[in-house]
Amino acid sequence: MCGIAGIVVKPERSLPDLCERLGSMARAMVHRGPDDEGIFVTDDGCIGLASRRLAIRDLSPAGHMPMANEDRSVWITYNGEIYNVDELRAELESQNYRFRSRSDTEVVLRGYEAWGAGVTHRLRGMFAFAILDERKAVGQRLTPGSVLGRRLFLARDHMGVKPLYYAQCPDAFVFASELKALLASGLVSREISPSGLAGYLLMGSVPNPLTIYQGVSALPPATSLSVSPARPDQAIEETYWHLSADEGERAGASETVERVGTLLAESVRIRLVSDVPLGAFLSGGLDSSSVVAFMRQATGGPIRTCSMAFAEPGFSEAPYARAVADEVGTDHYERVVTADELVQEFDGILDSLDQPSIDGVNTYFVSQTARQAGLTVALSGLGGDELFGGYPNTFNQVPQMLRALRLAQAVPGGTAVARAALGVLPRRRWTRVRDALARPASPASAYLTRRGLFSPEEVRTLVSPPVWQAGVEGFDPVQHVAERADDSEGASTFNKRPFEWISRAELRTYTHHQLLRDTDVMSMAHSLEVRVPLLDVELVEAVLRLPTALKANGLAGPKPLLKRAVGERLPAVVRQRRDKQGFTFPLAPWLKGPLQGQARSIVDSLQSKGWLQRAAVQQVFEDYEAGKVHWSRLWALVALGAIC
Repeated sequence: MCGIAGIVVKPERSLPDLCERLGSMARAMVHRGPDDEGIFVTDDGCIGLASRRLAIRDLSPAGHMPMANEDRSVWITYNGEIYNVDELRAELESQNYRFRSRSDTEVVLRGYEAWGAGVTHRLRGMFAFAILDERKAVGQRLTPGSVLGRRLFLARDHMGVKPLYYAQCPDAFVFASELKALLASGLVSREISPSGLAGYLLMGSVPNPLTIYQGVSALPPATSLSVSPARPDQAIEETYWHLSADEGERAGASETVERVGTLLAESVRIRLVSDVPLGAFLSGGLDSSSVVAFMRQATGGPIRTCSMAFAEPGFSEAPYARAVADEVGTDHYERVVTADELVQEFDGILDSLDQPSIDGVNTYFVSQTARQAGLTVALSGLGGDELFGGYPNTFNQVPQMLRALRLAQAVPGGTAVARAALGVLPRRRWTRVRDALARPASPASAYLTRRGLFSPEEVRTLVSPPVWQAGVEGFDPVQHVAERADDSEGASTFNKRPFEWISRAELRTYTHHQLLRDTDVMSMAHSLEVRVPLLDVELVEAVLRLPTALKANGLAGPKPLLKRAVGERLPAVVRQRRDKQGFTFPLAPWLKGPLQGQARSIVDSLQSKGWLQRAAVQQVFEDYEAGKVHWSRLWALVALGAIC
């Protein structure tokens, strides 16, 4: 796991300090790779690559990056872990490729030499990499100073576990694992993107390909980007994989459950390869408990697990985590987090954010705990809720909301009556439903009533008029969700398979924009690699194609398929749970207590920048203190102020 960066400069526009700029970018990501730094600049000074390395496999200097082939015509800077690396290495060796290291970096490099851009189709894992290809054709080296035939090839993994950002500046193309590194190049400004800001307030995280900074883009998952040094302002983007939810061939329930169990076991097993200490996050919920149970199936050796606990009632799942640890037999680390600790870590948490988010505090602390427990790699249960239907409020209520919206709009005057009735309700959450009534009823619109943060009406009053006008022109949340939930041909599957439509919407919006992004930055803030076996691409493809009846919530509670697939590997106390408790911190009471002063100070400083309207911001404080809105709305402004 590493941090990568690079700069491509037009041939006629030299940067004499290119190496120094790359060094600044690398230093901005020391936390992502404390073990090694590497910088490479081409002879003509047009292209530079940088890397910070967190050594996980092959801890020797042979894994140093940027890494080149024998004749130095192909270079790679790489971030990630490839789990089918042994099979790929064997295949490449059969084609007479020779290896100088045991790192998966070299396997990706050799794979590109053998298969070109098609290497992305063969990789099973999480990755973001950039490959500089200086060959005119296979086996033919460019002459010094020539740019014809050169290309920079960037790619990101199927599910978007690892981040990759880029900016096309007037005279250069710049990329990096974090926005902080892009800013450190001196080529990218801190100008706020109105569309990114509007998208953040509407959804609680900045939706890709937008970022919070103007002119900076996030490379989408399962996407590659080809850049010619001759024209770095004209990158070519291609999607190499689609997340399909078309139903596959039906099989018997028992056979299907067994198949899912086999995929789960394999997904966990292949993620246990490491040359450094490896363990797992264990909240006590079904997802993380399942991962730990399959870890025990795969190994008879020691397993370290980490969990959080709180003094506040209703937040801690620590008893369940202990039960799993006892049953499975792990070396368990439990940390009780207090409000005072959060106050002490407050600046560090906000500094770790790369983009504003309403989540991530939990991952910051559990990652810190994992490092204190001696781990460098941790497995997480992230993705289980989205894949197996673990959010009853979303999977059950979105179809209900769509039916209600359609009914209200079908009855003459129904929309006006419904909006008027919702307007007198005390809680502000109903404003999202009121806004939905003003739009054509659609699955995406219904989904946003559950997953949105502020409603469009509230965002219009919250931001300044210039920001609103520019922001809405660049981002339509309904269109955004619809594009990501529908299949590759753009035809909605909701009417046929609403469960799978919602699952795909969750995976491609909430999971990608928020959970994975926050997990990446908060874990890497502590130089910890987090692996997510429940988002293995083969597992995701298989589960999405299964009949809804096997996955929908029933009498057994949420995620019945996952419970059956894991079976008696789990302790009874977890198997028999009917409730769903998220991994959340007690921020609601803490923002009214010890964090109140710091939160208000940050938001007050944010208002001075002219993006938000003072009266509307004050209303957020008053609504929160009166219990009318969720704590996430206030935290959203705090996180925004910390970034901007």
